[in-house]
Amino acid sequence: MTAVETTAIAGFFDEELAPLVRRMADRPRAEGADDDGSREVRAMVWEGVVGLNALDSSDTVRLAELLGSVLYQGPLLDTLTVRELVPDDDLGQAPVALAVADEPWAEQNGAISARRAFVGFAAEVDHFLVGGVDDAGLRLALVRAGHPSITMRRYEETSRGEAYEVEFASTPVAAWVGSAPEWEAALANARVRQAAYLVGLAQAALDHAVDHAKTRRQFGQPIGKFQGLAFRLSELSMHIDATRLLVHDPGAAAHAAANLAAASDLARTVTTQTMQVNGAAGMRSDNDAQLYYRWAAFESVRLGTPYRLRGESWETR
Repeated sequence: MTAVETTAIAGFFDEELAPLVRRMADRPRAEGADDDGSREVRAMVWEGVVGLNALDSSDTVRLAELLGSVLYQGPLLDTLTVRELVPDDDLGQAPVALAVADEPWAEQNGAISARRAFVGFAAEVDHFLVGGVDDAGLRLALVRAGHPSITMRRYEETSRGEAYEVEFASTPVAAWVGSAPEWEAALANARVRQAAYLVGLAQAALDHAVDHAKTRRQFGQPIGKFQGLAFRLSELSMHIDATRLLVHDPGAAAHAAANLAAASDLARTVTTQTMQVNGAAGMRSDNDAQLYYRWAAFESVRLGTPYRLRGESWETR
């Protein structure tokens, strides 16, 4: 991403829009149906970032970190991954969701049957990239959303976001795409972007903690003046900078699993500390501390748990 692109997209997420973006996918279970205002914000954000050429960014890692810093929740990162496997002309500027798993599926007469868990923003995309394992190994199919054979169930109990269980029952395949090696390369790049997203999320959470430490007063002074807290926040900043260097390294894709594991641990640690700095106030629904904490828990396992990622990184040594 060039300096001009970075400035334009960062400017798009200004002080007025950023608070809306942080909460645009935060839908409490009790609400049941989607909130029209939240859906409208998500649509506006999609049109905005696409209009600023985010889909054609020259540095998607920097873009992902920027998205993490505003807690963006939407199909942009999945779409960037799919565009590495599918020609742009076949997708245009349509949003796509990943529904890939190393699990068996059924394919017959150009149609697939599978169930995929934790598919992000399934109700708002134009296509799914569905992957599964059969006798031929891992295969990838592009299917159009909205087909009557596709059913979805939103996870009301998980993260209060837009994650769905999606079932494909003899769903027609629009196109078979990629190969196992091509998917491995795309997955590595996706994991680097996810790691960058988590670095951005961790930085935003730390900034939130620092701001609170500057304003919350005890014993006649801001709590940030106490050395114990100041040293803790400084150490977190150091770990963020170190992980950022790993993620933005030109060879990061070669160590994508290890880098994502490190970023996942970082995000969970920083957001936990942010909650502690905010104390009981951090648990209020109007305090962003709990948002950072909840989304870190969800986003840190999207493309593999840290345990699994470390296992993969050891296998490749």
